[in-house]
Amino acid sequence: MSCFKPFICIFLISWPLFAAALGAETEEKVATATWTEDPIELDGQLDESVWALATPLTDFVQAMPREGELATDQTIVRILFDQENLYFGVYCYQDPEKLVISSLNRDFTTTDNDVFGVAVDTWHDHRNGFVFFIHPGASKEDIQISNDGLAFSREWDGIWEVATQVREDGWTAEIIIPFKTLGYSSQDDMAIGINFKRRVRHKNEDSHWNHIPPRFRLSRMSLGGVLQGVSNIEAGRNLRIKPFITTDFTQRELGTLEDSNLDAEVGLDVKYRLSRGLTLDLTYNTDFSQVEVDTQQINLTRFSLFFPEKRDFFLENATLFRMGDLPNERGSGTRSEETQLFYSRRIGLSSDGQPLPLLGGARLSGQIGHFSLGLLNIHQEESFDAPSNNFTVARLRRDILARSDIGAIFINRAGGQSGDYNRTYGFDANLLLQQKLNINTFVAATQTPGLESENVQTKISSRWDDDYWYTQGLFADIGRNFNPEVGFVSRRGVRNYQYNLGLKPRTTEDRYIRELHPHVELKYFTDRQNRTLTKIGHYAFQTFFRDGSSLEVSYSTNFERLGLPFPIHPDVTIPPGDYFFNDWGLAYASDGSKLFYGSLRLFKGDFYDGRKSSARIRGGLSVRPRIVTEVTYEYNSVDVNAGQFQADLYSWRFNYSFSPTMFIDTFVQYNSTTERVLANIRFNWEHHPLSHLSLVFTEDRLTGTGNDLFRAIILKYTHLLQF
Repeated sequence: MSCFKPFICIFLISWPLFAAALGAETEEKVATATWTEDPIELDGQLDESVWALATPLTDFVQAMPREGELATDQTIVRILFDQENLYFGVYCYQDPEKLVISSLNRDFTTTDNDVFGVAVDTWHDHRNGFVFFIHPGASKEDIQISNDGLAFSREWDGIWEVATQVREDGWTAEIIIPFKTLGYSSQDDMAIGINFKRRVRHKNEDSHWNHIPPRFRLSRMSLGGVLQGVSNIEAGRNLRIKPFITTDFTQRELGTLEDSNLDAEVGLDVKYRLSRGLTLDLTYNTDFSQVEVDTQQINLTRFSLFFPEKRDFFLENATLFRMGDLPNERGSGTRSEETQLFYSRRIGLSSDGQPLPLLGGARLSGQIGHFSLGLLNIHQEESFDAPSNNFTVARLRRDILARSDIGAIFINRAGGQSGDYNRTYGFDANLLLQQKLNINTFVAATQTPGLESENVQTKISSRWDDDYWYTQGLFADIGRNFNPEVGFVSRRGVRNYQYNLGLKPRTTEDRYIRELHPHVELKYFTDRQNRTLTKIGHYAFQTFFRDGSSLEVSYSTNFERLGLPFPIHPDVTIPPGDYFFNDWGLAYASDGSKLFYGSLRLFKGDFYDGRKSSARIRGGLSVRPRIVTEVTYEYNSVDVNAGQFQADLYSWRFNYSFSPTMFIDTFVQYNSTTERVLANIRFNWEHHPLSHLSLVFTEDRLTGTGNDLFRAIILKYTHLLQF
């Protein structure tokens, strides 16, 4: 019965908040699109006569710094359409001498640039859609949205076009978004959710056409307006075929053994929209050679590190397959590091992050009425590093209430040998109540030969978040044999209690300080007999400044009970026992839009039965808009009774953008603990929409004793054909 007490407590906390959350919805503004038969020359000039016939949208409302007031610089938006495309004509008034364009890269950092954004709630369901951002240099970022902005994928790339012009009184843009990209086929009259965002970076001012409170982003589909007048479109079949060819030269040296190899491979990706919301993806001889390598991390904990997914095939529609995330624990759109029932990096990657051969696979994903469906099957071939495996994931989710859902998931790994399998079953419910209250819960079980009992995890969490304060409670009970082999679990055989509380008072005037953020984060782990294993308390005061910089001072308390020796370093092992230790922290991040920028994190205090000092220093130079280079140094000095050591990590990144469609990126990293140097140089040219020519050089070598080297040069060419 004791394991249900946290559920009861969270329910009792949430119920009065639920009652308070039943307030009025934000009123929707209405925009009207104008039909055009005249061609639009994509030059950013807005000089076609048909633009003057479209209804102008103005009166953008500030979210920051003075919520509810009109924007200080005017923005005018006009909307046109024909049978194939939506057209947006944008005029952003401001002093052109103060424009901020930090980078020309695709998927640029929106917080460090002047920005205009479009949010399209495709079916006006207040849940799912797309966000498109541009800056005055015509770079693009596009994001796929689900769960009313609680989950999104920045790695999604769609076909759309933009051109911009800088003028004496601001800048203008023309944006063309095909209906195919938005998922439409033939369609009669329809309503589309729509909203727009403007960021004037030198003022650090955000405003929207349909007002959005400061705690939310443009991705909050339920806070948009509505676009009327679009009808009789003919988007076609929306069939995409993308063949590719790769040529790679690899060299390996291990001791006295040397091996070199030259290979050429061909493959194919196919995407076909079966219905207005359902898409079939096929892939053959899948290759991810153009993807950036994983960065090394220093791990001073007892648990596995969490690495993000970077491969396109697994990132598209990835939010549909998510189950197990703790809502908002790491910020909207990010993955929790506690439990993931489906963690796609288990497919096609070895335990040390090296690629394994994938024969191919299929994915069916999208919406059918009030249901969201995701089916994934992919086959991993046998290799020297791993046996063959077939992976299947099935996800079904049903929309309920205004923006809530319930669902189920099934995950299966089938090996090549009899009895080699692993299965995961899960059921979840996600309630989003009137913008302020989230409740998330799931129950999951695994099936693994030899692990028949204590194979269940249950979790419930509740979060209240308004413009002044937030609070979150969480409880998870994880069996010691809970074993999702295609998932991620940091700890088993534990009960996890968490509680977060924070205030966010903002200044009424646009002064040097924008927001104060005192907050408390508590984590508490016990075993299944409720014996304390870990206690973590984080008490911090963070200040956000007008220019976008921030400063945080923190104090943390820790308790760890070690039942087994903890080998924290190859030469240092901490013995079993109970340990109490505390530390102080200081963190500062400067204005990222400046020529020079950087961040600093310092921690110093007790560590188990000794002391630890840690620092992470990052400095960057942005020569607008083509050059961005950063140097990062991470320092860790540990002195405990069992010994002392120093673990350092050095990183350097250099990016040069020839244009918004061509760049070269260099990344070099050295880990003093492993004496390992990693170098990755990537050249990429988008020669045609979503078609790329990539040249990648990677080297991974040991600098100490021995002769361990891996080197690869890879040339990859893709060309998208769309019908």
